[in-house]
Amino acid sequence: MNKILLTSLGLVLSTALHAELFTDKFKTGIIKSEIEYVKGTRTDISEGIKDGLEKVYYAGGELAFTVINKEGKRNGEMKWYDQEGKYLESMPYKLGKRHGVNTIYYASGIKRIEVKYIDDHKEGLEKYYFDTGALASEVNFVHGRKEGIQKEYNPDGSLNNTVTYKHGYKEGEKKYYDAKGKVIKTELYKMDRPINVMKVVQAKQKDATIEAFKVLDFNPNNRKVD
Repeated sequence: MNKILLTSLGLVLSTALHAELFTDKFKTGIIKSEIEYVKGTRTDISEGIKDGLEKVYYAGGELAFTVINKEGKRNGEMKWYDQEGKYLESMPYKLGKRHGVNTIYYASGIKRIEVKYIDDHKEGLEKYYFDTGALASEVNFVHGRKEGIQKEYNPDGSLNNTVTYKHGYKEGEKKYYDAKGKVIKTELYKMDRPINVMKVVQAKQKDATIEAFKVLDFNPNNRKVD
């Protein structure tokens, strides 16, 4: 018996000795989930510690997602499927935190969203795609916040608009472009809010001091004397 075979057999025996598989079902009798737990941790009064393969199903029996757990934490690629069995999403985990490239797909199989996670935070470019596969938008993330220029595109690939983010907020001009790349409209943002809208709101707000004077009675004949 070669070394590789012995190693594989050892892993199987180790899993069998330290893990218990529990199967839950819907009221219809269809399997709801199949989850491996640390042996002896799941009881009638304890949820248990997930350790090993976890499979969860839709009410119709179709596979919804699979993931590997380690000592109660997701630790591996989580794969999502729709009820027709089409692959929808890949989300890598490392000891309970999102870590790796998260990819989401259209039902057609074309990539819809792609972004990298490090220690549960988005890092680097997040890209959205049209169902044709053409790039729809892109923006950079730093420790979970948008940082830098966000670009949005038209289905034909031409630039639709750009705006700068600072610490997760829109700051400065948002520019809209025509098919030739010429700026046709601008909006000024401050802390994620359009300045022109803020000015309109502020103009409509009533002055608190003036409103307070309106309810005061300055007629000396109406004053009470103690």
